[in-house]
Amino acid sequence: MRTIFICLILTCFLQYAAAQVTDTVSRRDSLPPARQLGEVIVRGNKPLFQQQAGGLVVNVQSSLLSKGSSVLQVLERSPGVVIDPRNNTIALNGKTGVTVMLDGRLIRLSVAQVVALLSNMNADNIDKIELLSTPPANYDADGNAGLIKIVTRKNKQQGTSGSFNINGGYGKGEKAGVNMSLNHNGRKMNWYGSYAFTHEKTFGEMLAEGTENVLAVGGQTTFSYLGTSKPVSNYHNAIAGFETVLSPSLTIGGNINYTNSLNYSHHLNRGFYRMKPDSVLLFNSVIEGSGSSQVTTGSVNIEKVISKGEKIGLQLDYIYYQNHSNTAVQSSFIDNYGNPAGTTDSLYAPVQRNFADTKINVKVAKLDYAKALGDRWKLESGAKGTFTTNKGVSGIENLVGNHWLNALPASGNLQVRETIAAAYVSLSFQPDSVTSLLAGARYEYSNNRAENQMNHIITFKRSLSKLFPNIFLSRKLDAISELQLSYTRRISRPTYNDLASYITYNDPVSVFSGNPALKPVLTSNLKFGYTYRSYSFSVLASRDEDPIVQGQVVSGPSKQLVYIAPQNLLWQNNLVFQANVPFSVSRWWQMSYSLTAGWRKFKLDYTPAPVQKAYSNYTVSYNQSFTLPRLYALELSGYYNSLAYYGTQEIRGLGSLNIGIKKELRDNKGSFQLSVSDVLSSLSYRSYIGTLTRDAFDSDVRLRYSSETSKFPVFRLVYSRSFGSNGVNQQRRSEGGAKDERQRIGN
Repeated sequence: MRTIFICLILTCFLQYAAAQVTDTVSRRDSLPPARQLGEVIVRGNKPLFQQQAGGLVVNVQSSLLSKGSSVLQVLERSPGVVIDPRNNTIALNGKTGVTVMLDGRLIRLSVAQVVALLSNMNADNIDKIELLSTPPANYDADGNAGLIKIVTRKNKQQGTSGSFNINGGYGKGEKAGVNMSLNHNGRKMNWYGSYAFTHEKTFGEMLAEGTENVLAVGGQTTFSYLGTSKPVSNYHNAIAGFETVLSPSLTIGGNINYTNSLNYSHHLNRGFYRMKPDSVLLFNSVIEGSGSSQVTTGSVNIEKVISKGEKIGLQLDYIYYQNHSNTAVQSSFIDNYGNPAGTTDSLYAPVQRNFADTKINVKVAKLDYAKALGDRWKLESGAKGTFTTNKGVSGIENLVGNHWLNALPASGNLQVRETIAAAYVSLSFQPDSVTSLLAGARYEYSNNRAENQMNHIITFKRSLSKLFPNIFLSRKLDAISELQLSYTRRISRPTYNDLASYITYNDPVSVFSGNPALKPVLTSNLKFGYTYRSYSFSVLASRDEDPIVQGQVVSGPSKQLVYIAPQNLLWQNNLVFQANVPFSVSRWWQMSYSLTAGWRKFKLDYTPAPVQKAYSNYTVSYNQSFTLPRLYALELSGYYNSLAYYGTQEIRGLGSLNIGIKKELRDNKGSFQLSVSDVLSSLSYRSYIGTLTRDAFDSDVRLRYSSETSKFPVFRLVYSRSFGSNGVNQQRRSEGGAKDERQRIGN
C-alpha cells in the first residue's frame, strides 16, 4: 500500500509540473516582443552517465542526490556497482575484485577500510567517478574486476573562487556536515585548499537464525541471534596544494591530504541456543567500541616538455596510515538453570576486550615518458616502484582476576613488507580518421613477506612476476556510432591482513580471521562495445583464476570455534551484457536507464564436498530529472539487484528508490536541496548459508541485515553557494602524486 500511495503522489506531482511548464510556455509566448536583452546566463549540464572506451563515467555534480551524500552512496546508485554492507564489499559488474583510485592514487587499504573511508567522504568535492572495467597499461594491473577512479573537483578558471555548503539530516540518527573550498588560478601559480567535516549517527540490525554444529556450545544446536548497532562517526578532511609554471617547458606541483576519522560503536546482542530439548543457553552482551584512523598523503610531481609532442614526468608519493581500535565486551552466557557457561579462559568469558593497531607506510616513485612519433603514432612508457611496510597488532583478551590474558594463541603481531616493481609500454596508432588502435603491456614483479614480531617466525614469503598485455581497437561507423573491442589481463592481490593469521571477536562461538594460504586472482577480459549517439551497449567475457570471496565459514586452529575468513574459489567464468540508454522526453524531462545482466559459473572446494554452480543475475538502475518552473528541479533514482551468489552464500535481491528536489535562489545566492534516501525503506539485505552446500559446521543459516533506511528513510537538507571570479579557462591542475596508489593495506 505504501508503494502504491507514493507512486500516486509522484504521478500527481509530475502531472502538476507538466501543467506548470505548459502554462509557463503559453504565458511566455503571449508576451509582447522584448526590446532589450539583458544579461544572459547559459548553463550547460553534463549528462549523469557518459560512456568512454574503458567504461562508464558518472558526472557526480549532475545529480541532485549527490549534495550531502557520501561517495559510497553515490557509488551505490551507479550502474553496475553493488555495495554489500554485511561483508564490506564493493562489486563492479558482479565481481568484487575492485581497485579504488582517488585523484590518481590507488587507495591501498583493505576493502573494509575503503568502504569506511568512502562512507565518510563527502560527495560535494567529487567531480566524476569513472567505472573502468578494462583499464589500459599505464594503470596498475591491480583489480581483476576493474578500477573505480574518483576525481575530485578542481576549478580551472582564472582568478580566485570558492564554494561553501552546510547540510543536516535525520534517519534513525542525526547527520550533519560542512564543506568549503578556496582556489586561486594565476598565470603561473595555482593554489587550492578545502576542508570537510561530517558527523553521522546511523543504525544497523543483524538477525541470524538456523542450525549448526559448534563444539563451543556442545555440538548440534538451533539458534536465534539478534544484534543491533548504533555507530557514530566524525570525519575531518583537509587538502592543500599548488602548481607553478617555472618555465614554458617545466611545471612543478604538490599537495598534502590529511584525513582524521573518529568512530564510536554501541552494540546490543542477544542469542538463544538450544542443543537438546532440555539444554538451553542464553547469551546477552554489550559491546562498546571506539576507533580512530589518520591518513596523510604527500605528493610532488614534475613535468618537463622536451620538445613538441615529447614530455617526461616524475611523480613521488608518501602515504602514512594509522588505525587504532578498542572494543570492550561484557556478556553473560547462562544455561536454562541460570548457571554460567564456560570459564574466564574461554571465548565467552564475561569480560573481554578486542584490540587492533595498524601502521602503514607507503613510498611510491613513478616515471612516465610520452612521445609523438609522427601524426599517427604515439609512444608511452614508464616505470614504477612501490615500497610498503605494514605493522599490525591485534588480539582478544579475557579479564582474569586483575590481569588481561590472551583468549586465543593466534593473536596477531605482524610486520609485512612488500615491494612492487613495474614497467609498461603502450603504442597508439591511428591509421585513418575513423580507426584507432592502442596496444601495450605491463610487467609487474612483487615480493612480500610477513614476520611475527613476537618470535620472528616468517608466516609467509612469496614473490610473483607476470606480464599483463592489453589491446584496444575502436572504429567509427559514421558520425553517430562506433564499435570497440578490447582485451586486458589483470590481477588482484590479497590484502596484507587477509593473508595474516589475526583474530577479532564476532560472537562467543565465532571469530574473524585471515588466511595465509590465499592466492592472487588472475583475470582475462574480452570486451566488445557499441555506441549509438548517447546509447551504449557492451558484452564482457572474463575468466577468473582463484577469485577471492570474503566472510566464508570455515574451520580453523581451534576446533571449538567457527572461523569467518576469506577464501579462494577455484575459478569463475563470466558473461556480462551492459546497456546504458538515456532518453530526452522533453526539454524539461530527462531519463536514463542502465542494465547489467550476467551469466556466471564458479567452482569451490573449501567445503567438505566441492561445489559447482551456474546462475544468472542482473542489476537495473534508473535516473529521471525534471527542470521545473521558478528555478526548481526534481530527481528520482533507484536500482534493483537480483539474486546472486557469493561463495557459499545465496544473496537475495533488493532495491531502493531515492528522491531529490532543488531550489536555486536568484542573484547567485546559492541553492537549497532536499533529498530522501530509500523512500520505500526497502534496503534489507537477506542471505542464506547452507542452500548451495553444507560447510564444515553443517550450517543452515538465514541472515538479515537491516540498514538504517529500512527502519526510516534518511532526509537531508543542503544549502550550497559558490563565490568568486569567473574568468577564462586556465591550464589544467595536476592530479599530483603517483597516478596509481593506496588499496591493499588493512583490516
